[in-house]
Amino acid sequence: MTGARDERVAAMAEEALARAWGSDQEVTNRVWDALTATPGPAWRFLLAPAPDCPHEPRVRLVTAPPNGSRVLSAALKSADPELRRAMADLLRVTDHPVLLGDFEDALRSAMSPSRVPVDGKLEARAVLDLALANAHLCQPAPLGRWHTGLAVVAILKRRFDLLDSYDPASLVTELVRLDGQAFPAPAAEGYRRWLRTLGPGPGREQLCLLVTDGYPEALAAIADSGQEPETPGLLPAFLFCTEQWERYDALDPDGTLLNDYIDEEGENAGPYLWTVAKRNGRELPAPRGFAADPGF
Repeated sequence: MTGARDERVAAMAEEALARAWGSDQEVTNRVWDALTATPGPAWRFLLAPAPDCPHEPRVRLVTAPPNGSRVLSAALKSADPELRRAMADLLRVTDHPVLLGDFEDALRSAMSPSRVPVDGKLEARAVLDLALANAHLCQPAPLGRWHTGLAVVAILKRRFDLLDSYDPASLVTELVRLDGQAFPAPAAEGYRRWLRTLGPGPGREQLCLLVTDGYPEALAAIADSGQEPETPGLLPAFLFCTEQWERYDALDPDGTLLNDYIDEEGENAGPYLWTVAKRNGRELPAPRGFAADPGF
């Protein structure tokens, strides 16, 4: 299209691309990949006005966006500075669910339990800067939603009320595992404060369960807030892992309750139990599937 000297040929090429765009996701992806790899005016095809588009901004790209985070990747990494700026401007205002979902996927990846490399942290901050500028991202999640990447946006905008729209156990798990170095300090301050004020329910039970896995953030939240589980079967393991020995020994003097918990959980029994046992010279049975010394 860009290389055609005959304007009629260029117009025919653009018309063919317009027919192909949105006809099929795979085709749309191929058109996107071809156009964005071509310098010059070709990619501007994507930003042509589309007055009937039901989403913002009303341009051809938003009528049927490519998937696989292609637009977000272009805003962050394209070698063409003009394309980077155009895609970033689009993402700051769009309300298209596919493009908003790309934000969530990127931020949720940055909340991974595994450490994020330095370049990944820089990219996460760049994604977050775009996300904070988009008013459509600070909205309630669909009821029961498990994907929690956008919780960081709500926290930084001090919209803690929005956290109630997420699945509480899933959200607690993500926040406890969150690598605070990937986000600004106010994000860590916000979610740490929120974890310490959980009321009774699935979120608090999950926080107490994560204590048995030895997550530092869960242990710190429990130590600061005094929260504990309502689930009777979890309480012995919780008291053991928080080293509340007087309470634990009074509740389970011969270790029967804790052994029952380990037998029931099997390989899912938190490995931190054995770390605490070794540190305090206490004996524990091996969970099913492990040798006598599980080696934690």
